[in-house]
Amino acid sequence: MDIDISESDLAFEEEVLRNPFKLKGWLRYLDHKRDAPVRTVSVIYERALRSLPGSYKLWHMYLGHRTGQLRGKNPLQFSDEVRKTELCFERALLLLHKMPELWLKYIRFMRVQADVTRTRRVCDRALRALPVTQHARVWRMYLRFAEHVGGHTAHHVYARYLRAWPEESEQLVDYCESHEEWNAMTLALVKVLDNTGFRSSRGTSEYGLWVRLAHVLRVHARDLQGWDVERVMRDGIGRFADQAGALWAALGEWHAGQGDVERARDVYEEAVTSVRTVRDFALVFDAYAEFEQATVAAELEHDVERGRTGVRTALRLVQLERLLERRAFLASDVELREIPHSVRAWLRRAGLWRARADDSALTDKQRAKALDMERETFAQA
Repeated sequence: MDIDISESDLAFEEEVLRNPFKLKGWLRYLDHKRDAPVRTVSVIYERALRSLPGSYKLWHMYLGHRTGQLRGKNPLQFSDEVRKTELCFERALLLLHKMPELWLKYIRFMRVQADVTRTRRVCDRALRALPVTQHARVWRMYLRFAEHVGGHTAHHVYARYLRAWPEESEQLVDYCESHEEWNAMTLALVKVLDNTGFRSSRGTSEYGLWVRLAHVLRVHARDLQGWDVERVMRDGIGRFADQAGALWAALGEWHAGQGDVERARDVYEEAVTSVRTVRDFALVFDAYAEFEQATVAAELEHDVERGRTGVRTALRLVQLERLLERRAFLASDVELREIPHSVRAWLRRAGLWRARADDSALTDKQRAKALDMERETFAQA
């Protein structure tokens, strides 16, 4: 490792030879040679580290010097230099294995390489070597690397991470959603919801997680395999009886998406007669009405293709009309379930029945009048 020494270097050489264990002398020498060829600077670093092998500052500067020379270069074309730099990291960590910044620098350097296994092993070694208080810094970089690699590697890394940090389970859910891994996302959400002691680091409520699960089951039902969607959703409905509107609507939409119109109607009917809050009723009823309107539109389109109006279309129209007519009474039922001792609610209910009785009486009079006119016409004939 001989280098050419100029007259301007003599003073620095004398200083480091006279006091080889003094860090400042080496730093002044390195600052003086900062514009020298790369090999010359590397030789000076090696000489300094032979005298001061435990100097964190020297190792940090030297590793930054070596990695900087490889930045932007193809690791396959410069494999020899890459390997030498890796060996420098290993030498530094023999004595400074408790220094998190060196491990992070090593991981950043390895991420650029094409060897996934060796990079993963460096991350694992960092977690074993550093105290638990420093693990969060390593995990952030480890997870970014795993997400970039994807596949089984990402899921295995996340599984290890969540054993230590279970409150961060939503990170795995987000990762699966971003990569459209709907089965894995559903499984991750179910595991979170089955864990009664789970506390989200983001402050997400258990109900919010259930709504997210219902959305996945409803929208991506065709991509899911081996899931009893109705059973899962009804489990959530049973747990959140006072907030079940969104879950009921999702279950009805799922059946409609599967093409089971009658089953979807049964679900909506069950929902509007069992929800406990006006807010949930409004949500479910709107979804029910949209569903009925969609079925009518589908039947009308089918009739246009056939060139005639079918019985099914008339039946769908009647069902839609009856649903809209029942809205006031259904809303009153919900209000009475929510506040059974409310006088105002009962008075409103009585008003609804009174209005219906008046309508019935008016209809009966119209029918009687029509019948009398028909009899007079028959008698004159």
